[in-house]
Amino acid sequence: MFTLHNGDCLEYMKSLPDKGIDCIVTDPPYGLGIAGNPIRQKFERQDWDNATPEQEVFEQMFRVSKNQIIWGGNYYKLPPHKNYLIWDKYQPENFTLAMVEMAWSSFDMPAKIFRYSVQREGANIHPTQKPVALMKWCIAKFLEVGQVVFDPFMGSGTTLVAALELGFDCVGCEISPEYYSIAEKRVKQAVLQQNLFTPSNKACSGQGDSAAQSEFILP
Repeated sequence: MFTLHNGDCLEYMKSLPDKGIDCIVTDPPYGLGIAGNPIRQKFERQDWDNATPEQEVFEQMFRVSKNQIIWGGNYYKLPPHKNYLIWDKYQPENFTLAMVEMAWSSFDMPAKIFRYSVQREGANIHPTQKPVALMKWCIAKFLEVGQVVFDPFMGSGTTLVAALELGFDCVGCEISPEYYSIAEKRVKQAVLQQNLFTPSNKACSGQGDSAAQSEFILP
């Protein structure tokens, strides 16, 4: 099953019970002003780069979930923890962007490294899009099938695609109608490719752009 919400993740999380989500796996906006980089300028929408989430967003993420994997965690005010996840992108030292990216993780184990070329999955749809392989590594390494994955900043839907390909239930929020539409298409395609449902299993409901929802329930 997956559920997608087009709206503000903070407002959505306020409606969730304490610790009802097994794990948040997400990549929030950093607000570092990197949209001016020529590599990023091909993306028409640059509001993803305007600001970091307010602290209340992180407070809600910790309230609603049992564990968290937060990419870009080194940019936020998060509790000290030993288990950082490192994505080695195989970039040369003179490259204009970072050679690695870091995720803060609540899981109690030593730091881990995932080595995967940033070029292997081709052109990105979203300016800070992570590889599906990276998100599958995060989910498969720390979660058990049957648990629920939640991405409050799903962007183009990569975390949900990874979760569905691994057989996990998942929930995603995206405030941008444009990226929400892209994520919805990618997620539906991932489900179809995995033969997880037939068209008769589909149930959708919507309440406008601010609260749109799609839900697919497996037989």
